[in-house]
Amino acid sequence: MMAEVRVKNFLQQATRGEATLPSSVLEEFARDCREVLEKQFNRDPKWRIRMSGLGRPLCQQVQGRDGKEEEMSYNAILRFLIGDLVECAVMAILKGAGVKIVEAQSKCNLEIASENVQGTLDLVMEDEVDGEKVWDVKSASPYSFKQKFGKGYAGIKEDDPFGYVMQGHLYAQAKGLDFGGWIVVDKSSGEIEFVQAPQDQAEDRALYLTEAHNTVEALMSNFKFKKPPMEPEDEHYTLQGTKIYTGNKLLNKSCTFCGYRKHCWPKAIQHEKVTSRARTKPLAWYHTLKVKEL
Repeated sequence: MMAEVRVKNFLQQATRGEATLPSSVLEEFARDCREVLEKQFNRDPKWRIRMSGLGRPLCQQVQGRDGKEEEMSYNAILRFLIGDLVECAVMAILKGAGVKIVEAQSKCNLEIASENVQGTLDLVMEDEVDGEKVWDVKSASPYSFKQKFGKGYAGIKEDDPFGYVMQGHLYAQAKGLDFGGWIVVDKSSGEIEFVQAPQDQAEDRALYLTEAHNTVEALMSNFKFKKPPMEPEDEHYTLQGTKIYTGNKLLNKSCTFCGYRKHCWPKAIQHEKVTSRARTKPLAWYHTLKVKEL
């Protein structure tokens, strides 16, 4: 698509000192940065149904609705802030590259199961080839950039604990447009990719609208919290093509990223990933930790 070509050419020119950002874009960037700081440090703790969260597991949303305590690490707000600031930078780059932005950070709403569900979409962009579509901007770790977004729309749809695909389709439905996909930035390398949604998305749109309807109905009813049927996973590594099991059990991915995990797995332990060979090992959530190092 032409927008991706424009952006990468602009960035290449900027590295050679051949392209600059106009003062109007710099002023808009400064305003956007201020707004995300205010958003992160002046949070409204009140729970509400939002398009950005409807694709998450229902068990998480029910616990939020019921006022359960959410466990967040001290660095969570900085992670969120870094993601927001990357999005601000992407918006400035798009404008500098001459990409036509129709709307940005726009409020939208959609009636779902007789409820007015609100959201804030990142971007409506018009491309010379693909036309006007709704896009989402994401920052990603190197692993997520390659192993999640690198697998394209189908890969994201297959493993989507944060509900990114539903989120995109709901925003697009609210605007009466197609969902374009995600503009993704690797926070470490600075690489940027446009991960496109398929042209024919009627079937997926209908599927996610139905799922969203059922979720909203459950959240607005007396639906009680149920511990999810998400069993812990056996930890293993591969040696010469053979899986070797450590005897440990890891929480599944959805529970790992859930701030309410302690209500379901009170004995879960966060520990350095036993099978990691990295000098600084990433942390993982263990259901059972029998072997602490290999």
